[in-house]
Amino acid sequence: MVLTEEEKKERRRVSALKYYENNKEKQREKSRKYRESEKSKEYQKKYRKSEQGKNAGKKYYQSERGKEITKKGTEIYRKTEKGKKTNTKCRWKIQGLNMENFEEIYKRYTDAIFCDICECVLDQDNKSKKNMDHDHDTGEFRNIVCFYCNIHICK
Repeated sequence: MVLTEEEKKERRRVSALKYYENNKEKQREKSRKYRESEKSKEYQKKYRKSEQGKNAGKKYYQSERGKEITKKGTEIYRKTEKGKKTNTKCRWKIQGLNMENFEEIYKRYTDAIFCDICECVLDQDNKSKKNMDHDHDTGEFRNIVCFYCNIHICK
C-alpha cells in the first residue's frame, strides 16, 4: 500500500502527538532547559531587536485575543490586595488628595469600621459607603466618613 504525502504527514502528526502524550514531563524538561540556555537567550535578544520583534507585542495587544487577555489580567489584578491599593491610590490622586502619607491614610481607611462623624457602621461589602473627607483646596485628609456625611455635613 502506497501512501500519499498527505497521509504520511497525518501519520507523523498522530505519532508525534502520541509520543508527546506519553512523554509530557520529558518534553517539558527539554523545553525548560532550552529556554534557560544561552542559545535561546541570544535568539530572544536578537529577535527583540529586529523589526518583527519590536512590533510583535504591539500587534498582539491590539488583536482581539490580546485585548481579551489584557482585560482578564487587569480584572484579576484589581481583585488582589496590591491591585486594590493601586486603584485606590490612583482614585485619590484624581480627587486631589495629598499623597505624602498615603500608607498611613490607606491603613486607616481599610481598618475603618465606623464613620468618624456620625459613628454609623461602614458597610464592608459596599465600599462606596466609605468615603475620604479632605480639604479640596489643600488636599489634606480629614476623616473617613459615610456617604451621607460626605455629601451633607462636610460641605
